[in-house]
Amino acid sequence: MINRLFLPRSLLLAACLLALPLAGYARALAAAGPEEVPLTLKRLTFTGNQLVSTKALKKEMTMPLPSFWPWKKLPRFKEGDLERDLGRLQAYYRTQGFFHTRITPRLQTNEKRQVTAELEIAEGPWVKVAAINLKVAVPDRPVDLKPLAEKGPLKPGDRLIASNYEDLKRLYLNYLLNHGYAHGVVEGKVYVNEKLNTAKIDLHVTPGVFSHFGPITVTGNEGTPDYLIMRKLTFKKGEVFDFEKVYESQRNLYKLDLFSSVAIVPEKVAAQERIIPMVIKVQEKKKRAVKFGVGFGDEDLLRVRGALRLRNLGGGGRTFDLEGKYSSIESHFTSTFTNPQIWATYFDLVGAGGGQFLQYPSFDDLAVFGQARLERQLPWQFRGYGGYLLQRDRPTNIAFSTQLAFTQPQERSFLSSVAFGGLSQDTTDNEIYPTRGGMLSARGEASPHFLGANLQFLRAVLEARRYLNLWEKKLILAGRVKLGLMGPIGDTPEIPLFRRFFCGGYNSVRGYRLYYLGPRDASGLPVGGDALMEGSGELRFPIYKELRGVIFLDFGNVFPQIGNLDVGQLKYAAGAGLRYQTPIGPVGIDVGVPLNPIDRGSDKVQVHFTIGQAF
Repeated sequence: MINRLFLPRSLLLAACLLALPLAGYARALAAAGPEEVPLTLKRLTFTGNQLVSTKALKKEMTMPLPSFWPWKKLPRFKEGDLERDLGRLQAYYRTQGFFHTRITPRLQTNEKRQVTAELEIAEGPWVKVAAINLKVAVPDRPVDLKPLAEKGPLKPGDRLIASNYEDLKRLYLNYLLNHGYAHGVVEGKVYVNEKLNTAKIDLHVTPGVFSHFGPITVTGNEGTPDYLIMRKLTFKKGEVFDFEKVYESQRNLYKLDLFSSVAIVPEKVAAQERIIPMVIKVQEKKKRAVKFGVGFGDEDLLRVRGALRLRNLGGGGRTFDLEGKYSSIESHFTSTFTNPQIWATYFDLVGAGGGQFLQYPSFDDLAVFGQARLERQLPWQFRGYGGYLLQRDRPTNIAFSTQLAFTQPQERSFLSSVAFGGLSQDTTDNEIYPTRGGMLSARGEASPHFLGANLQFLRAVLEARRYLNLWEKKLILAGRVKLGLMGPIGDTPEIPLFRRFFCGGYNSVRGYRLYYLGPRDASGLPVGGDALMEGSGELRFPIYKELRGVIFLDFGNVFPQIGNLDVGQLKYAAGAGLRYQTPIGPVGIDVGVPLNPIDRGSDKVQVHFTIGQAF
């Protein structure tokens, strides 16, 4: 028989045993007091650094730093993290040529347990390059490397900087690789005298045997024929080995927009081998690509764009594009078919057609068109093209005052059959944010009577753009110049409204209203002209992370006829803007001020919301 008192007493005993460790834990908490608030880093400053920038020093640190934005939460601060970063900074200073730098941390903590850290830096003397000794092994063929010494990033008398030393070796190696020495080797040693703060550099250059390109094989191309890839190469079997041509060929293949990756690599061969086989490894992009975008601008307000691209249509690298855009001032729908190297020739066939609607201050224009052209790659990265354009325009909603400015009626439809041709060159390093290189384009159009054109004219447009890298791809000087000329021929007495040049606005002269530069009718509405001259100069600079600034000076004007073109009548605008870099390109705002306005009452400060660079 079970004792009824046994169960309650057992429970009581178990509760007492459990209470003992809990009571001990409570006494420990009471003795410890309230939990300490963790330290946070409120501010980090550097003092005493003169030749090494604060930005470069912060970049070397791994500990979390306070944000530029005041609403961001302060990061945790640990002295161990700071000690580790002090060692990194000391090592970084050695790479910058400072072997005696002292860094003293000074910390202050306020009542909120926020730490203010000051790193006091005594950079000390820097190490000067006393001599650079170049030793060249006897090559197969004479090679003169002496001129490279003047171009080198490191010369006697300069501060010893590790990155410049590596660039110096790379300079000699690249010269060898671009002049037939595929097996070239450049080695170096640096001897530093820390007492005298001097350094001696020994470079040993081994050119190796003189080499030529060997057999070329292509892998990874499932739908793209070999000949299409091979004809984009700037080197051939049997030519002198030149690695710069390899890079240029890689860029050409990427421009096809058929491959997600392109690698052109030499096969591994013995150091005595003079023939270098090349392997082209490609990975094709998806067959279909869809793009859709929504934006806003001060001139066209809401804009919507969509595009569909079909790649390798039927094989052969063919592409088919459908693109549509809508905005309050411009809408269009176009389809484009591209057949590269048609019938295995060196010519690309491009056919396009569609319609567009343009709204000007003085009229609207509805046009449908179809065109075909042949393009071919030429030396020096030029591309030539020629073709035929059939276009039908119907201007509507023409202001009465604008109609009076012309001797011929502007409301009837025109049929334009245009033969056109031109040249273009693109040497920019980046399509979205170019930092060096440039663009050249020249286009000519002829619409003679024997082609069946109602409108007969000659037209030429020349444009040049240039980008200069002034500082590590951050400070960019960009410039452009554009000249347009056209005139009537045959039975056409004057160029109609919808074919004329217009000037002013975001992509033109930013201190003036869209299309409002140049001749105007009695009501002050723009009527365009037969001659156009415009250009821009722009300085682009970093502000903070992806935020950049621009300062610009624009000029331009439209003239009634070619004979009226006068550079003394150009209108100027200056201003500044902001850009925020995104994966699809920069977005931002520009403010332009007209410097010599036509009408001071109407030509005032212009504010432009932008997507992409102005040029």
